[in-house]
Amino acid sequence: MPRIHRLPPHEAHKIAAGEVVERPANVVKELIENALDAGATSITIYIEDGGKKLIRIIDDGSGMSEEDAYLCIEHHTTSKIRSVDDLKTIETFGFRGEALSSICAVSHVVLITKEHDAKHGFRLEIEAGKIINESQVASNRGTDIAIANLFFNVPARKKFLKKRETELNHIIQLVQALSIDYHTIQFKLFSDNKQLINCPAAGSITDRIAQLFDPELSQQMLRIEQSQKNISLNGVISNHQQSRFDRNQIFIFVNNRWVKNYSLVRALLKGYMNVLPAGRFPIGCIKVTIDPTVIDVNIHPRKEEIQFLNPRIVENLITEATKQQLQEHLSAQLKKSVTIIHNEPIRAPQNIPLPIIHAVEQNSVTRSVALEPALKQFNFDAPPFQQTPQLPIEQELILENGVQEYTIIGQYHKTYIILEQADGLFLIDQHAAHERILYELFSQRFDEVATVQLLFPQFITLTQQEIALLTPHLYLLHQHGIMVEPFGQNQLLVQATPVHIKDQSVEDIIKQVIGWITEYQTLDKTVFFKTVNEKMHAQMACKAAVKAGDILTMEKMQQLIRDLFACNNRFTCPHGRPTGWLLNIGEIEKKFKRDYKKSILW
Repeated sequence: MPRIHRLPPHEAHKIAAGEVVERPANVVKELIENALDAGATSITIYIEDGGKKLIRIIDDGSGMSEEDAYLCIEHHTTSKIRSVDDLKTIETFGFRGEALSSICAVSHVVLITKEHDAKHGFRLEIEAGKIINESQVASNRGTDIAIANLFFNVPARKKFLKKRETELNHIIQLVQALSIDYHTIQFKLFSDNKQLINCPAAGSITDRIAQLFDPELSQQMLRIEQSQKNISLNGVISNHQQSRFDRNQIFIFVNNRWVKNYSLVRALLKGYMNVLPAGRFPIGCIKVTIDPTVIDVNIHPRKEEIQFLNPRIVENLITEATKQQLQEHLSAQLKKSVTIIHNEPIRAPQNIPLPIIHAVEQNSVTRSVALEPALKQFNFDAPPFQQTPQLPIEQELILENGVQEYTIIGQYHKTYIILEQADGLFLIDQHAAHERILYELFSQRFDEVATVQLLFPQFITLTQQEIALLTPHLYLLHQHGIMVEPFGQNQLLVQATPVHIKDQSVEDIIKQVIGWITEYQTLDKTVFFKTVNEKMHAQMACKAAVKAGDILTMEKMQQLIRDLFACNNRFTCPHGRPTGWLLNIGEIEKKFKRDYKKSILW
């Protein structure tokens, strides 16, 4: 008896559908792209339960005849190509002829369509790929297709769908991307009878960004136009003053196709190198127009990826165009801010005072615990410091095995605390050290957060997408003493904050939390909670810690040293930066051409 057998067509279609349809957003993408290929000028999307219960898309495109309506739900039927050679010059989104048939195989579908000159529309009801009802109906020109109960007959795939907010977030980002790509087309998005996006036809990408995100943001966007041989770039990027905590507002289009190409995204980020702070990302909408014969769009079942014949050329063009535009913008801003006061020749100042550190006061003696040197490195090329005439005071270190002396010399550059020890000079980064102290304090006293009620509640404006993503996770903020609640469709109301960050920007922390939720939402619930909590502790510690440039009194320096030694991990801050560096006496002697073993005081 043969072990190999043919699968029934309906079972084969359900299996194949898993390659094309992974989540509701894939369905929305395929149907919107069909509408765009049909020449639609208005597209309306209705979503229920994040697309798991219902996806309905209405367009005013060319519509279909009854014959085409029958054919479109069959496998490998398409109006886009006739042979594989047509892929070399493909200009439409669809070409495989399997998307709609795959969707029909794993859901309940109602398709209503009408051509421009037809007297009536045509309605089909499909269940698991089979037509169960058909009729002629009155309808407007275009196509109205409703997808209900996605994966109802594939429970193995249905169980992998995420919660409502996660699936909705993917759909919102998709609609944002396609509405930016086709800014001359009207897009509307409704979720559970609430309108999330309403974008009438816009005159430019900048106008579309104002519709989708923020009118003020659109004023901070820089236009990019660049070309080289058979490649051209156009689009907009944010200036150096605008950034996000994740990559969700970076959109790359190739020949009007939204693609997820991480090499192109990295090329854009490379153009922002040394412009944005670590952990921040720009907003960017880059359109690449290229000869279709040097790309391959047929490498992914969902057509989300693309392959270039010469990817480095495209990547370098994006990086250089980004750098050039940012440099021109920064140069223009610098020219505006420069004012010439007089034309007199500049003379070298006399008697320049030496930089001062804050030295130890006389008679100020304390007992503390010695710091173990973390890493024995030091940049000797850094500018030297000068000590005030005050003499440092020796202090005693209480150790388990005896007593050792050390000296707090003072604070250098309002950033580093300098200790003299028997084995050399030890420099403590006051911000990194305090950050480590606070991080361990927050981690140990997680349930004992002291809060302060705001006299005037603070309003924070977010996008509807960000509100939808954050709302199920507000408990993360509440547990850390940030008491917020949704206010309207796109605002949060902050009523209380933790005492230790009462003078810091709560908005930055909230937006960072949204970025972490986006990044880690696919993790197991327990791992997700632990990961986000640790990052919140680190972020709040960073916000509350003393900064470089803060002047510390002697008492504060002494307390910081004691608290740092009491930490379980005193060698690095929560972000991995060292809290201190040892300049070994041997290294100092070498710089002065001395023999360390024979050196004496001079």
